[in-house]
This record gives sequence, structure tokens and C-alpha cells, in this order.
Amino acid sequence: MVARVEDQILSSDRLAEILVLAQPLPLTHQAAYELASHWVTLMAFGLRMAQGDSLLDSTGIAHLMGGRMRQLVIQRWRKRLMVEAGAARSGARFDSSYPAELLSAKHARLSPAAIRLVRQIATNPWAPASAEETLATFAGGSVTTRELAQHVQYLAPGTRAEMVEAADGRIEQFLWGMVMEELLWEQADSADLDLSAREFQDLAREAREAIHGLWERTGLAPASLPAAGGSTPERRLAAARRVETYLEAAAARRVSFEPVPTFVAVAMLREVRWEIVPEGLEAALERARRLLGATGAKVVDQNRGSLPP
Repeated sequence: MVARVEDQILSSDRLAEILVLAQPLPLTHQAAYELASHWVTLMAFGLRMAQGDSLLDSTGIAHLMGGRMRQLVIQRWRKRLMVEAGAARSGARFDSSYPAELLSAKHARLSPAAIRLVRQIATNPWAPASAEETLATFAGGSVTTRELAQHVQYLAPGTRAEMVEAADGRIEQFLWGMVMEELLWEQADSADLDLSAREFQDLAREAREAIHGLWERTGLAPASLPAAGGSTPERRLAAARRVETYLEAAAARRVSFEPVPTFVAVAMLREVRWEIVPEGLEAALERARRLLGATGAKVVDQNRGSLPP
């Protein structure tokens, strides 16, 4: 097994076939991992579509865009604070003084283990936590490892790698930023601040465009899956087949190879049991090399090439 999403399995033989189709893609661990990651994300999306949920109603959009909605509310609240403080023309002074005053007033403190926990979670934000550990405390609340993991899941792999290697001082700054955002969010919530209708409509349009784009590329539209069978298991099987068909076509460059938007991918992956097995990746690479060798095809130098755009 290379990867699994719920009861759906990607075998090393299947990934090897996709790697061969993707030539001249270099046969590296990173390339195999990216293809397996595409499979996992698309499979999580496909299984959700097999349930008949389009994600296009207001509840689904709020589910997908929750992180973005929170950030917009915090930004609006911060602007209001600047105006109320008479700091509209001195944002730099407000940025440096208000956070320090608020953190002090709320008796904010970082946990002694906070830096270690940040590095641990940045290494793999999807690893199941045995218990929520505290990163920081303040009057009336705290920031936990669960909240940190939810934040880090949206970050690019390169950014997460930088977090692992960052100096302690930079990690502390990042943590204080998280604490500050939590305090501002609490203030905005207490003031009943919400998105404007226009802001929600803009987010809804972005979400709907992303979902429709995925349907068009993969054939995973909920309305089309019942045609493959009336039961949920039949629809799930149809979704799994369409994911593999799309990946084959994308690897062979018959269709564009586009990732699932991050805000969709994170929401889907949080709802399913999934894993990628490093040993399976290596088995797939070895199998692909054998397949190419048997056909006399030249294996691309592992230091050249990239995934299809």
C-alpha cells in the first residue's frame, strides 16, 4: 500500500503505472509523494461527493471558508480598533504598542514546551494528537496544539519545513502572533462583529468556482455519481474510479494537472482517515524503474524535470 483514504487503497503497482505515464517525470521520492498526495486529496473529495453533498449551500461554504472568514473578521476588528484609538494615520505605532499592551493586560504566557511542540507539529500537522497540549495561556483562555495544527495544515510544505528549522526567537514571534489573533478574535466575537454580505458573497463565489472546476476536471459532480449506482458503496466505487482515471489522464498530459485548492483540501482531509506510507512510495518507484527498463525507455535523471504544470 502506498496510500489509503478510508477503505480506498492506492497500491504501489498502481502508482508505478501512473509514474510511467508521467514520464519524463523524474523518479524521485518527492515526485512519488506529490502524486500520492494528489490521489489522497482527490479521493477525500470524491468520497464526500459520493455522499451527495455538493458543498455549495451556505453551510458547506462556511465549512470550507471558515479560516478565511475568521481572518476577515479579525482584519475588520483591527481596523475598528485603530480608528477608535485615533491611530488611523499611525498604523505602525498602533501595531507596536497595542499588541504589547493587550498581551500584558491579559497576562499572556508561553508554555515552556511551546517551541518544541511547534517544531513537532510543523513536521506533520496531520499526525493524530494523543491529547491537546497548551502552547500559551491568557486570562480566560489558551492556545492549544490542536489549534496550531489546524493553522499549520494550511501552510505549504516548504513553509512547514522552515518552521522546523527556524530559530527559537522566530518561533516565539509566531506564537505571540497566534495568541494575539486569538485575543482579537475573542474581542470581535464579544462585539458581535461579523462578515458583511458582500464579503460572504465574495468567499462563496470563490468556493463555488473552485468546486465547479474540480467537477469539470474529474467528473466527481454529485449529480453524476448516482448514474453509476443507487447505493452509497456504488457511488464511492465510481468516485474512486474517476479519481484514478483523472490522474492517469493528467499524468499522460491529456488534461491539465491542477491541485485541489488548499481551502478545499484541508477541509476534506480533516474528515477522513488517511495515510501515505513511505515504504510504499519506494516500492512504487522501484516498480516504475523496472517497467521502464523492460520497455527500453530511458529513466529521467532524478535531478531534472518536475511535475507537469
